[in-house]
Amino acid sequence: MDEREFRVVIKHYFLKGKTPQETKNKIDKHYGESAPSIRTIYKWFGLFQSGHMSTNDPGRPGRPVAVTTPENVKKIHDMVMNDRRVKVRDIRLSKKF
Repeated sequence: MDEREFRVVIKHYFLKGKTPQETKNKIDKHYGESAPSIRTIYKWFGLFQSGHMSTNDPGRPGRPVAVTTPENVKKIHDMVMNDRRVKVRDIRLSKKF
């Protein structure tokens, strides 16, 4: 079972009026080792109590996970073609990139 499916189960028990500990006991009974921790269950109960009823992760501001753009790919390709002994460390330290 993936994280989002566990969140749906946690939300179900939240809406039924169960406590986080009761929810943890029921999930452990059915899913054993793959069940989320009590800390995770408390986190999601807190989010549900504050009105955040979605089971998706809240958005995160900041730098995107991937910055693969055609311009960056071309820059790296050109660097490698100009010096085939270039290392990843050299690319990170490069002022061109």
